[in-house]
Amino acid sequence: MRQRVTGSPRWLNGVLLAAAATALLALAACSTTGGGAPPKEVRKVTPIAVDAGRAARMISAYRAEHGLSAVRVDPRLMKVATDYARVMGERDTIKHGLGRSLPRRTEAAGYDWGYVSENLAASFDSVEDAMRGWKASKRHNKNLLNPYSTDIGIAAVSTPPGSAHRNYWALVLGLVQPENLIARTADGSAIR
Repeated sequence: MRQRVTGSPRWLNGVLLAAAATALLALAACSTTGGGAPPKEVRKVTPIAVDAGRAARMISAYRAEHGLSAVRVDPRLMKVATDYARVMGERDTIKHGLGRSLPRRTEAAGYDWGYVSENLAASFDSVEDAMRGWKASKRHNKNLLNPYSTDIGIAAVSTPPGSAHRNYWALVLGLVQPENLIARTADGSAIR
């Protein structure tokens, strides 16, 4: 299992100087991948019914144990998770950066993110098992317990016999960009 955290909340970047903001934008552009070579074979996958409300309650209870706020299911993040679980299953690989980056996928779904991260998993039998795996992984656990997370989307797909993994899971955690927070850079321009 691997994870990717997409930086600090975007609105915190507003305190950076214009030069630093430019450098961050250049780095973000470098991290966006085209997904490499097309897959050799696209496998047919089947969505797994995941009770997102139950997953949100499980994550919220875990966060409450650590003094953090609850999360809620967001339909836009559900789309991001659903699409990415499908892509991993079709390509039969668990990997970040298949196609567009997480921020771009999130924006394409209409979620104006201030913070976004994702946990991926494969071959777990249930959402409870996937949660146990994410809690046991230091980096995934960090995403579950990130204080900026307020919304989630979760999805899974099953794969056909002969696949590297029997299923693929995607959990996306996010925070909507605060609309009223605009910072001024040293040169006076506004950034979020």
